[in-house]
Amino acid sequence: MNVKSFMECERKSLEKMKRYQLSNKFKKIGIGIIIISVIAFIVNKLSIENIDLKLTSKYGILIGLLLVSISKEKIEDELIKSLRMQSYTFAFIAGVIITLLTNPIFNYIANLISEKQEGSFEGVGDWEILWILLSIQVFYFEFLKRMNK
Repeated sequence: MNVKSFMECERKSLEKMKRYQLSNKFKKIGIGIIIISVIAFIVNKLSIENIDLKLTSKYGILIGLLLVSISKEKIEDELIKSLRMQSYTFAFIAGVIITLLTNPIFNYIANLISEKQEGSFEGVGDWEILWILLSIQVFYFEFLKRMNK
């Protein structure tokens, strides 16, 4: 195997990974996982109070959002690809702004107002960051699709 054929093979595998998306049926599976996880989360919050169910439902929501995010549309054309990239860009920028600015400020103000008289900045957890990024991407992508029809 010469260097040129090796480079061509590597380029093809990188191109394949760059365009990797799940088929459209995974969008429905993702929505189903989100619905089941939200119901489990609400039931757990109202009555059961099981830590394992809480974590499972939270990460189920993330998995469902990820499936919806990387699933193809029924008609995947250049416009859809462009809108998808715009939504990922917007989600990243909005997620960083929300995570770095608004969330710590709101936590600080809430701590000052509540029983704690001293305000402290609290960080944002992994679940919150991923939820912010994925939910903004999914909802903004759907918004862009509807605006461009």
